[in-house]
Amino acid sequence: MLTLTVGCLAYFDSFAGLVPCWIVSIDGPAGTPSTSQRVTVRFTAKRGPYRRGEAYETSGLHVCPRGAARFGKHCTTIRPYAFDHI
Repeated sequence: MLTLTVGCLAYFDSFAGLVPCWIVSIDGPAGTPSTSQRVTVRFTAKRGPYRRGEAYETSGLHVCPRGAARFGKHCTTIRPYAFDHI
């Protein structure tokens, strides 16, 4: 299973689509994604209202590792992943 840790590349799932970012910090329990995790991300690209270099704090449900996103012809699928505090 893919694991999301501090410092890894990820996507922020937003109304503007998947925004590339990297994980600055994770607070909360390790394991499956939930609203009990608070994740701080820093965007690596501009998408919609999100600017490159901007920091943003969100719940664990809205962030996924880049390897978990599969881009199809008509849809995007996010495969299962977990959080770790290493």
